[in-house]
Amino acid sequence: MFQQLSLFELDTNDHVKCFYRKIQQSGFDYQEIDIGDITFKAGQMETVHRWYRLTPSYSPSLVRFFIKEFQIDRNHFVLDTFSGRGTTSIECQKHGIESLGIEVNPLLQQVGNKSLTWDTIYLDLFKQYLTEVSGSIEKFTQSSIEEVVDYFNTRIPIIHNVFRWWKKPILKDLIICREVMLQPTYEAIRDYVWIALAEACLDCANIHRNHPTITFDDDHQREIDVFFEVEKNLKTIRDDLMSLERDEISFSELGRIELGNSTQNLQQHVNRPVDFVITSPPYPNRYSYVHQTRPQLHFMEVLERVAEATEIDLQAIGGTWGRATSILQKELIEVPTEIEPYLCYHEELKNKSILMCNYATKYFLDMWNHIKHIKEIKASNFQGAYIVGNSRLSGVDIFTESILGKLFQHEGFEVERIVSFRKRGGKKRLYETAVCVKS
Repeated sequence: MFQQLSLFELDTNDHVKCFYRKIQQSGFDYQEIDIGDITFKAGQMETVHRWYRLTPSYSPSLVRFFIKEFQIDRNHFVLDTFSGRGTTSIECQKHGIESLGIEVNPLLQQVGNKSLTWDTIYLDLFKQYLTEVSGSIEKFTQSSIEEVVDYFNTRIPIIHNVFRWWKKPILKDLIICREVMLQPTYEAIRDYVWIALAEACLDCANIHRNHPTITFDDDHQREIDVFFEVEKNLKTIRDDLMSLERDEISFSELGRIELGNSTQNLQQHVNRPVDFVITSPPYPNRYSYVHQTRPQLHFMEVLERVAEATEIDLQAIGGTWGRATSILQKELIEVPTEIEPYLCYHEELKNKSILMCNYATKYFLDMWNHIKHIKEIKASNFQGAYIVGNSRLSGVDIFTESILGKLFQHEGFEVERIVSFRKRGGKKRLYETAVCVKS
C-alpha cells in the first residue's frame, strides 16, 4: 500500500529538501501515501462527523486507513489522547470498536460525547422543539435582549465585549433557542439540540471562520437567521440518525470522551491496556484550539468564569494566548540534558526569539511527558499513529515528526516509519505526517 520514495526526487524546493533530509538524518523509514483529503472538509460529507465543524481536525478516512493498516477489530481498544472533535471515537464506534477519547477542552469533550449517542426513538421531538422556538422568537420580536434574559432568568454570555461577537438581535434569538432546549420536555433530544446550537452560535457570530483560527468580521453585511441555522443543523442530525445502519445504532455509546490532560496521569482515565492510539496532538504552530472555541464555551455556558478559558489554554499543548504568552517570554526554559540533542531548532531559535523557542520547547516537553504516560497503559503489542505537522517559527524549521520520533525512541518505543500525507496548503511547504510507533 505504501510507496517508498527517494527523499530528494519529490521536489527541488529548498524547504522540501530540508524536510526530507531531516527525516533521512533521523534514521527513520519514510513513506508517502495519498488517501485524498485528510482535512476536516472530508468529514463534512460524512454522517455524524459533519454535526460539528472543527477545522484543525482530520478526516474519518484517515482513521479508517489506520484501522485497516493496524488490523484493528472489535476485540481491541483504541485511545485518542487528543480527541478534538472526536473523529477517532466516532469512526471506531461505526466499526463496533471500543474507544476512549481524552480532551482538555470541555466544549469539545461535550461535543464528542454527545456525538456518540445515537437514538432514533424521540426524533418527533425535533419538530416540536422547532415549532416552540419559532413561536418564542416571534413572541419576543419587539422585546430587548435584556427583557428576554430576565424572562428566562438567565444571563448574557460572560465573554469580553460580547456584542462584538454577536449583534443584539442575533444573540437574543440564540438565547431563546438555548433556553427552550433546557426545558424538561426536550431532555430526550437535548444532546442533539446542544450540538446544533453550539455550531449555530459560531456560524451566527460576527467572525470569519478561518483555518485554523477565527477573526472578527466587524463590518459584515450578512443576513443572519438564527432559526434557519439551528433548523438546518437539526435536519442534518436527524437525517444522519435515520440513515445509520441497525448495527451502527447498536454500537451507540461504545465510545466515550473524558475531560482530561493527556500530558498527565493517563491511568486515571484508562481501565484496560491500550492496544492502539490514533490521535493528532496540536501542531507547534502557535494556534490556540481553545481560542477557536471561546465564544461557544461562553454561550453554551460550559464555563462559569471568564478566566477559565485562559486556564484551559495554559494546560493545552501549544497554549500561548494571553497569560500563557506572558509566562513563556520571560526566561529561556531549561532543556533536560538527555533530550537536548533531539531539539535541533533550539540553538538557532533561542537567539531569534525567546518566546518562540520556549513555545517549541514547552510543546516537546509536554509531548515527552505524554509518551511517558503512554508507556504505563499500553498493551504488549501496542501500536500508535500520531498525526502531526511540521512548522516554522521565526524562520526556523521545527521538524515535529523527527523530534517526536526521537522522543518515542528515547522511551523505548520502535518508530516503524514516518508517513507523509503530502503537503499542507500555503507557501511555506509544510507537511502532515504520521509518526507510526510500536512497543
